[in-house]
Amino acid sequence: MDFNRLFHEKNFYLSILLALASILIGTAWPSIPPGTVLPSDISFSLLESALQSKAVLFALPVAAALPFGDAYLKERQWNYLRFLLIRQSRGTYCQSRILVTAVSGPLAWFFAACLALLFFFLTFFTRKSVSTWPPDCLFSLLAMSARLFLCASFLSSLSAVCAVLGGSAYLAFGLPFLLWYSCIILRERYLESLYYLDPSEWLSPQNDWGTVQTGLWILLVSLALLGAAAHRMVLERKLTES
Repeated sequence: MDFNRLFHEKNFYLSILLALASILIGTAWPSIPPGTVLPSDISFSLLESALQSKAVLFALPVAAALPFGDAYLKERQWNYLRFLLIRQSRGTYCQSRILVTAVSGPLAWFFAACLALLFFFLTFFTRKSVSTWPPDCLFSLLAMSARLFLCASFLSSLSAVCAVLGGSAYLAFGLPFLLWYSCIILRERYLESLYYLDPSEWLSPQNDWGTVQTGLWILLVSLALLGAAAHRMVLERKLTES
């Protein structure tokens, strides 16, 4: 697997920093009068609201694409691809690349969310009531995080598809953001009834998606799987042609 290489990639840590910065920028910092005791779930509430902010919405496609979106291009440019294919079969290479790419974006956002939660905890630790783990707030945060991770997985795979087809790092990083932003504009200005096209609705659902948002979960899981399948298809075709 390429996880060891992922953790040595400079872009992976840049992605974490970008995600963390967007979370902190999107945080609705509370106004706290002196002597006020804060609720015990303040850290979870701040993180959940930040993950639904505009800053996170627009940083998501870039931070998801940065870690491993252009990995194939780097290997080909550095003549490292031929060496990898000698050491392992084409199928093993494809499986490893697809899995690590699909996980790289969510992993970067996971570390950023953990760092942000730690920062909130340390910031408000002395002002909170008895520290507990409120189950309702925690479940809501986990659901929000899972939706974000699925979106990040799809965007990571989409970035890799753009890299393989376009042969350019600019397309790998820019096209997912362009498509992501275009869907937001398309829904807001022209197709208001088609809320399922809006990425902001995926992160913070405001419409009817069925019981426990079943429709939304099906959509996001399908997008993540579709992105990985498309990545495998174009990568195997590219390797066959070369």
